[in-house]
Amino acid sequence: MEFKTEWLVKGLVESVFMVFSILLALAVDEWAANRDFAQLADQSLTIFEQEITQNRDRVADGLPYHGGIRDLLTQMTITPPPVVDLRSIMEGLEAPVLLNTAWETSLATGALTHMDFDMVRALSLTYSIQEGFTTRSRSDRPRVAGGAASPAQIAAQVEEAHDYVTALTRDETELITVYDQALALIDAHRGHASVHLPDSAVANR
Repeated sequence: MEFKTEWLVKGLVESVFMVFSILLALAVDEWAANRDFAQLADQSLTIFEQEITQNRDRVADGLPYHGGIRDLLTQMTITPPPVVDLRSIMEGLEAPVLLNTAWETSLATGALTHMDFDMVRALSLTYSIQEGFTTRSRSDRPRVAGGAASPAQIAAQVEEAHDYVTALTRDETELITVYDQALALIDAHRGHASVHLPDSAVANR
């Protein structure tokens, strides 16, 4: 009877240690996974910050030139010139090429699922507005016919070009504001560690 009792106690102790070992291993795996998710989210925010800053700089660099063309076309709508090489003016006007690699990569890696909801919503809105800007700047661009044109045709072409460049500079100004808001939010989230991380993950960042 004493032998059976010792065997039972020994079996219970071994079972407890086995269960404890399994739970400890699961906890370690979860901690490691949470740390990896935290690092992935933080790295993604860094990439977003770099790309949005780059896109903002591209838009901001071209805005003064585009504003100058807009002002020129505004004057031409007030006092239409008898002859104008509108094609050369419009050929020198190029909307900035904007990147969306960070967004596509975050979707592919699942990094967005480990970020704060408000941050993801802001990034989604930023890239949605950016995509709309890119689409409009290409599809709405007027085609300026070459060759001789009547005063009425010149006036109509100038008006169309003016409307396009006015809309382009307005969209560029609004896009810069959107970029600034996204960058400020990224900075705020970094400062408050607001990509929802477990306590253990935050401690090991």
